[in-house]
Amino acid sequence: MGQSYCKVGRLQGEWTSYCLISAHLRSIMPAKDRHHDAVVRALKKDGWIITKEQVRLTYGDRYMWIDLRAEKQANQRVILIEVKELDDVNSPIDALASALGKYLLYRMGLKAAGADLPLYMAVTEAAYNGILSSDVGVQTINEFDIALLVFDPVQEVIIRWIT
Repeated sequence: MGQSYCKVGRLQGEWTSYCLISAHLRSIMPAKDRHHDAVVRALKKDGWIITKEQVRLTYGDRYMWIDLRAEKQANQRVILIEVKELDDVNSPIDALASALGKYLLYRMGLKAAGADLPLYMAVTEAAYNGILSSDVGVQTINEFDIALLVFDPVQEVIIRWIT
């Protein structure tokens, strides 16, 4: 196994923070989103058990990383969650485009792997009431059938599930 370290730099042409988790495999795992821990706490308050953070999905010779895998014992349900920041950004439309692209890639990878797990995009209530309630946001959610987990990052609670 190689060394592990985190840094900020250009990755595929964009500035980002990332962690190199294995120099041997050259697997790059992105750093946590700003609201990652708030989503984890909100899920736990709602009775979910976080069974994995940074779920690796392999597609051909590429790796993708989904933020969370959670399980609810009461109804034997397992879900995947990708945390996205769409508010408090320079360009909400660019953030939405990036989030949509990742979400669709993850969904395609899950389908190719035969994984029949629902994938949710976790967004703040402000993002839901902002960019996702605009015409382009509503059209995007409907057109691409995006499942949402809307949460309050301050209270650390789930506001609603939209499927």
